[in-house]
Amino acid sequence: MYTVTLKETFSAHHSLEKLRPEPHPHDWVIHITLASETLADPGIVVNYFVLQPVVHQALPHGKNLNDCFDFAPTAENLAKHFYDTLKSQFPQLVSVSVGEFEAFMCTYQPTNN
Repeated sequence: MYTVTLKETFSAHHSLEKLRPEPHPHDWVIHITLASETLADPGIVVNYFVLQPVVHQALPHGKNLNDCFDFAPTAENLAKHFYDTLKSQFPQLVSVSVGEFEAFMCTYQPTNN
């Protein structure tokens, strides 16, 4: 099995009612991991030049995450949201990890992958 991971960052702020109710910024980190048993020509899992702009477009750069989503904007919820958003375009997608900083990340990976 081959796996590849794209790392992106985006700046956005959020607030969490019961944890930290005042809006505060983060430089969020996201890892998009794809896997394949076989390689496409010329020997790649996915074309990075196709993957990267799609991921970049899906990220809420510079926004208040509370205004963007109808769920609490935690790393856990964002990881599932981005997985669900990208899976139809990239069937090789196996997991998405999101963190407010890279030292502490949450990974969403469905059990039926």
